Amino acid sequence: MINCQECGAEHFPGALFCDMCGAAIHPAAQAHLASAGGPGRFPFVTRGAPVAPAPAVFVTTGVTSDDPGSGVTSRALRVRLPNHQTDFTVSGDLIAVGRADPEAGYVPEIDLTAYGGQARGVSRRHAIIEWIEGGYVIVDQHSSNGTWLNGARLMAGQPYPLPPEANLRFGGLLVQLAMAD
Repeated sequence: MINCQECGAEHFPGALFCDMCGAAIHPAAQAHLASAGGPGRFPFVTRGAPVAPAPAVFVTTGVTSDDPGSGVTSRALRVRLPNHQTDFTVSGDLIAVGRADPEAGYVPEIDLTAYGGQARGVSRRHAIIEWIEGGYVIVDQHSSNGTWLNGARLMAGQPYPLPPEANLRFGGLLVQLAMAD
């Protein structure tokens, strides 16, 4: 375990930011914030009141991925793990994110086991990404170490719209997602 130098909270090795105070605890996160001119911490608040995007509100617009004029060409996501130089594509209406559980015969579509998922706090059934009303939403499945979307912690069990490009953190593991071409 490593300790945050600002508040003393313990984190798994490889964690980028402190879950308690938002301080950059990994050298890569510190360098990124320094180059971006940031304050050295993400704008987190206490665990009791996480800051997150508004939950998804579903409005039927008549635009779906099958509509040639919709601008949505497929139900596929490009997955990038920048710290592992790994890219792959997943598709489907329901995409599970987590770690494999060989004893239960469970393998999620985005399996983070080989990328240090366990050491970085990724739960076996961490999150799901679901195609609803013409776009993907992400739902944290009450994971132990949380899910962040573009720097904001998600409330467990709530669907959040997934933008065309997103930085996600599952526990302490950074994953970038983008709609596939």
